[in-house]
Amino acid sequence: MENKLLKTENETFRQYLKRIRELRGYSQRKLSELTGLSNTTISRIEKGSITTSDTDTVVKLATGLDLDKEQLLIYAGYLDNQKENTQLESIKDYIKLGLKNLGWINSCEDINEETLTYVEFLLKKYGKK
Repeated sequence: MENKLLKTENETFRQYLKRIRELRGYSQRKLSELTGLSNTTISRIEKGSITTSDTDTVVKLATGLDLDKEQLLIYAGYLDNQKENTQLESIKDYIKLGLKNLGWINSCEDINEETLTYVEFLLKKYGKK
């Protein structure tokens, strides 16, 4: 199952923002109202006139588009995508990352310990033998 909120490999940051805005059914004006950014700024980002947005702008866009802030900062080139992969210390970390990548949770903190323990139990009981 494809998650439409994930950035495709060949998609630029500006193309991704425009696609998600349209997927949400927002006009540039509506996104402007949700983010506090000017309509002109959003238009210039999507057209590529502004090649790099500052981190505050990216965070505002993430909030307005209901996206994970950390993931959008990765897409914008501000955070290293490998950082998350090197911090996986247990099966629970892999479960969190998998659920996040599927779009089922917004961040790795959105799932409680009891749920993780249950998923870990299921994987051990019914997983590969």
